[in-house]
Amino acid sequence: MKLNIGQKILYIVVIPFVLFSVVFLYSSYTETSENLMREKKLSLEYVIQTAMTVVTNHQKRVDSGELSEEKAKKLASIAIGNIRYGRDMSDYLWVNSLHPRMVAHPKKSLIGKDLSNFKDKAGQKIFMNMINIAKKDGKGFIEYVWSDKVDKDKFVPKLSYVLYNERWEWILGTGIYINDVNTTITKLLIGNFIKIAIIMTILIFAVGFVIKKNIREPLLEIASQLYNTSESVTSGASASLENCDLLAESSQEQAASLQQTVSAVEEISAMISRNAKSAEASKITSLESQKSANIGKKRVDEMLLTIDEISNNNENVIDSMKNTNEEVSEILNIVRDINEKTKVINDIVFQTKLLSFNASVEAARAGEAGKGFTVVAEEIGALANMSGKASDEIRSLIENSISKVETIVSTTTSVMNKMIEEGNLAVNSGKERAQECKIVLDEIISNVDNVNTKVGEISNASHEQATGVEEISKAMELLDQVSNVNNNIVINTASSSRELQSEAHELIEVVDKVKGMVHGAKAS
Repeated sequence: MKLNIGQKILYIVVIPFVLFSVVFLYSSYTETSENLMREKKLSLEYVIQTAMTVVTNHQKRVDSGELSEEKAKKLASIAIGNIRYGRDMSDYLWVNSLHPRMVAHPKKSLIGKDLSNFKDKAGQKIFMNMINIAKKDGKGFIEYVWSDKVDKDKFVPKLSYVLYNERWEWILGTGIYINDVNTTITKLLIGNFIKIAIIMTILIFAVGFVIKKNIREPLLEIASQLYNTSESVTSGASASLENCDLLAESSQEQAASLQQTVSAVEEISAMISRNAKSAEASKITSLESQKSANIGKKRVDEMLLTIDEISNNNENVIDSMKNTNEEVSEILNIVRDINEKTKVINDIVFQTKLLSFNASVEAARAGEAGKGFTVVAEEIGALANMSGKASDEIRSLIENSISKVETIVSTTTSVMNKMIEEGNLAVNSGKERAQECKIVLDEIISNVDNVNTKVGEISNASHEQATGVEEISKAMELLDQVSNVNNNIVINTASSSRELQSEAHELIEVVDKVKGMVHGAKAS
């Protein structure tokens, strides 16, 4: 159930009054309960004091000799047992001794009964506790559970007051049922509650009338004016939002186009920058190529000089080889002469052998006289044999040496002639190739010079293009920034229009809520 503003204000007024009333009733209950209980206790004390007057009067009659103590006790107990008080005259007194035994009580069955082990429903030895209070203080209150005065099978709390008479060792007591006190308090609370309810009813009607005249009707009028204003704001915000959306769409398209143009310019700038870098690199490479070509030309010139030196050295080697062959030929002639002399030695050895043989023959003829000559002849023959053998060996060695020297001279001459011929061919071929390389390198150096010139021109042009494109790029970036600023302004304006539109809708919702609060139901 939705409450209208009048009901809410009424609740705001009534609820504190109700809370105050509850606090008042609780406070009234507490205070009334304490006051009433205090009055009841005072009344109990007054009743007991009255009963004690009866006892003291009978004790005085005993003292005066008018009555015996036994007679006085009997008359006093009867008098106290017959005392009744209260609204319905149902409240009574009792008397018990310190034993404890019941001396006087409306229930005749209790008179003279031993009460030492008498307990209430809570297990409390009430009469023994009364004796303890009497001995300790002479008087006092005690709470216990006792049978109800109407329904004897029902046990309820009871408050009693006891007073001790030391001369007769009597304890006089009387009590009230606590539920009687609670009943009295409840009646008082009901009366107060009825009064508060009457006041509250009057207050509700008065507040309702004030709310209707001074709050509800002015609120409805204000809500109507707010609703009309919010409708106008919503309409204006919607129109502004549509214009902002169109302008934002146009700005975004322009920004996208500028972005594409900027990207293209940046790509062109990057490409020109790469071309400039490539031109610089090509220029450096060309310079390095020119340097390498110059070094190559220098090496070719050095190689030509070296080839000329090799050619001259080959001629010197040929002359040396010819001189060596001539010297070897002279050595060969000497060896041949030695071979001839060796033949002469062989002839001498042969003649020595022949003479030795003839000497041996002559020694044999001489007999004993020729024995010594025979020994000498034999020795000369042996020496001739050895010389012949050595001569043969020398001749054999010389013949072998001549053969080998002739072979070496022939082979060396053939090989040297071939090497010299091939060397001359290689030197001539190398010289021709070197000449060709020199011509090619000269052309390369000339071409590299031309390339360096062109590369320098390309590099300068690339730098100029890069500078121009960089200026174009800066201009495009500035345009892009301006476009972004405009786009942000449009976006912020659109956002503000949406917020205004949203706030207008919220204002309409607030107006509806105000109307709902006033009427008590959701406004449509």
